Amino acid sequence: MAGRVEAFFLREWQHASAWQILLQPLSWLYRGLIALRDMAYTRGYFRAERIDVPVIVVGNITVGGTGKTPIVLALSQWLATHGARPGIVTRGYTRTSAAHRPPESVIQVVTPAHACSATFSDEALLLAERSGRPVFVGAKRAQVAQGLRKKFPETNVIVCDDGLQHYRLKRDVEIAVVDGTRGFGNGHCLPAGPLREPVERLRHVDCIVLNNPNIDGHLQANLPETARQSLSLRSYLASFNVPIFDMTYQRARLSKLHNSDASHASGELSPDAFVEAVAGKRVVAIAGIGNPERFFAHVRRLGIALHDAVAFPDHHVYQLQDLGGVTADIILMTEKDAVKCREFVGVDDRLWIMRVDAALPDAFFEFVLKKIDHVARP
Repeated sequence: MAGRVEAFFLREWQHASAWQILLQPLSWLYRGLIALRDMAYTRGYFRAERIDVPVIVVGNITVGGTGKTPIVLALSQWLATHGARPGIVTRGYTRTSAAHRPPESVIQVVTPAHACSATFSDEALLLAERSGRPVFVGAKRAQVAQGLRKKFPETNVIVCDDGLQHYRLKRDVEIAVVDGTRGFGNGHCLPAGPLREPVERLRHVDCIVLNNPNIDGHLQANLPETARQSLSLRSYLASFNVPIFDMTYQRARLSKLHNSDASHASGELSPDAFVEAVAGKRVVAIAGIGNPERFFAHVRRLGIALHDAVAFPDHHVYQLQDLGGVTADIILMTEKDAVKCREFVGVDDRLWIMRVDAALPDAFFEFVLKKIDHVARP
């Protein structure tokens, strides 16, 4: 039920509807509370906690997936190969019941051994598997970052997955990710629209990453009403006078889902080889991510014909009956879905995974490195 409600709002927020007028007073109240919070931090009523190493926050201002986690992963890997020792902080809890959800004061360390755990989000599990860096999870990100530094004192930069609105953690670099397909929806704040903060918030970030810019150019309907005269999402983003970097996805490779991440490499296929290997079979893609349509469209662009595409709620905790209800010879899923489905290996042999890497320009990494190099720490 919750998943259907979420899907309804994410779909309806992409355009203006008459029923949204009824929610406008709540959106105005929400914006007012945001303004009060900002003023409280500006005037010192609330204090942000500074960590003794540079902090990079990768976040967004809209509800739903925009591609933050691939950027966190790519950035952490790039920093590690260039002499830094990054650690990753994330909120990281999934949709568990209140009885099973850790208290906000609890800090947990995620490792690849936690694969299939319903306690952690797919982002946390994926980051732990692929980054090779410490991944700490908790609701109070400043406290979590301090905990990471205490346990791993060699860490000299913190990368925060999400948390653009978590002002308690003082940050040195803010990276806002914008989805090239959804833009800003109808341009309204919650609950009448998808915005966590007004679009003007982007004037104050250090840079913007535009995810999947190749489909940009037809997005007038997905801009705020005050910006409908803009020709494209990119031209609208340019008005905020902050650097914009494009992100796409590269190196798509497909393999059967295995029990451990280490066992996949030998069986990886290119998209063309996969198409040849599954010729005549019914391929169905599934996704329980913030923007499943992006995944489905990417699969089709690679030349893989899908008999069907099945979307589950974001952070969906898969049960065997979910897969049993999919009529297919091959079930193709994202990495985020795969970390929650490894327990089904050996029970359902139809499961395949598609891995991709975020493709970002060197100028993006150099920009971030230059920003943190100017941060003085004791």
